[in-house]
Amino acid sequence: MSDRTEWADDLSLSTKGKKLVGKAGIVPVRRLADKVGLTDALGQALVRRGFQPVHDRGTVLVSAACAVLLGARSMAGIDVMRQASPVLGRPASASTLWRTLEKIGPLQLTKIASVRARVRGHVHQLIDLRPGGFPWIKVNGRELTGITVVDLDASVIQTHSDKEGAEANFKGYGHHPLLMFLDNTEELLVNRLRPGSAGSNTADDHISVSVEGLRQLPTRRRRRVLFRTDGAGATMDFLAWITSGAGNAANRWEYSVGHTRDDDFWKALAKVPATAWTPALDAKGQPRQDAALAEITDMLDLKGWPTGMRVIVRREPIHPKYQRELKPYEKKTDFRYQAIATNTPGEQLQFLDARARSHTHVEAGIRRGKALSLNLMPSKYFALNQAWCTLLALAVDLARWLQLLATTGKLARAEPASLRAQLLDVPAKLADHARRRELKLDPAWPASARVVEAWDAVQDLPGPD
Repeated sequence: MSDRTEWADDLSLSTKGKKLVGKAGIVPVRRLADKVGLTDALGQALVRRGFQPVHDRGTVLVSAACAVLLGARSMAGIDVMRQASPVLGRPASASTLWRTLEKIGPLQLTKIASVRARVRGHVHQLIDLRPGGFPWIKVNGRELTGITVVDLDASVIQTHSDKEGAEANFKGYGHHPLLMFLDNTEELLVNRLRPGSAGSNTADDHISVSVEGLRQLPTRRRRRVLFRTDGAGATMDFLAWITSGAGNAANRWEYSVGHTRDDDFWKALAKVPATAWTPALDAKGQPRQDAALAEITDMLDLKGWPTGMRVIVRREPIHPKYQRELKPYEKKTDFRYQAIATNTPGEQLQFLDARARSHTHVEAGIRRGKALSLNLMPSKYFALNQAWCTLLALAVDLARWLQLLATTGKLARAEPASLRAQLLDVPAKLADHARRRELKLDPAWPASARVVEAWDAVQDLPGPD
């Protein structure tokens, strides 16, 4: 017998194990939802008069959000929570989850949004009290203390079946959701499903999603806000709404968005003298010799745009992947040009450029969303898929709250797959003694200590008032 195969010589398999917990790392996540008041608040908000379901709907949604974190990609995936049933109890079935999501219409979505905002207010108080406090965004080493940074972006979800709202778009066929993230904490504030043909430059959608997203934040986080989008957000109505602070003089709102490169832009760019260009900065804050910045605000016809708008151009060497997209002026000068618009006065161009470029964080947020099933709509019904998108937002927030409040080091920044491998998927055994239960994890596993640390941190959190 080969040394390579003898490990199996005396091995047998059976189904005689008892009180085994296959996904013990999800227990702190579920406990976190309870501690911050999310489970109870959702259950109370979704109660139907005169109807007593077998499964509390708040518990069903939280359990399903935990299942998504464990890798569930469909409603049937909630069955993964059975591995933790010795601790958490028997989970709802896929059909129960279906019925729960099916009953979530516009009124229920409003109630869920209200619950999320209330719970988020408590969570943000806890984040403020943690070591290091609230995570303010840094740009070129400068901390934007007191400024809430929100990113909006749309993502095309390819759909190859006959689903309501699945329509042709510029990338094929499917849906076109619009998302809003809080960059400071990477929470998913809004995940609005839209038909595939929904426009990219739709000011009404950007404004309504922004209103919904800001309502998710505590009042103190709404006063100084930086809105970032790509060129899709560069519409007169949306930027005017931001500039006005939604009509509230107490709001000091700014924007940093992509700017349209129209004929007026290219004519103005041709007039920029060579001496007007200043070096851009690299990721370490050092001047780049091959990239430069210039402001062309005074060279453009900005009639109709909100007062205070500035337009800044960045030029850099042409990357091969952009060869097919080049404009004549770019081919002529051997540079690629990008433009941003902002209403921030007085700042150096390097700072404004770096701040705009950090909008790419939203791509990481969408990537995490797709890793947690954003790109798989489970139903043919549009309303039920919107409910699934809301469930996904709950899962993203739970993961981020756990990472911010109960983990440290690399785990606090881990992507969904790493979070599962390094925390959530850890197995354990449930033991009963002296009228108490103990979840025993193998000390030889490094992840076991992380699960215990996360549990202890969650247990120490104060509940909502």
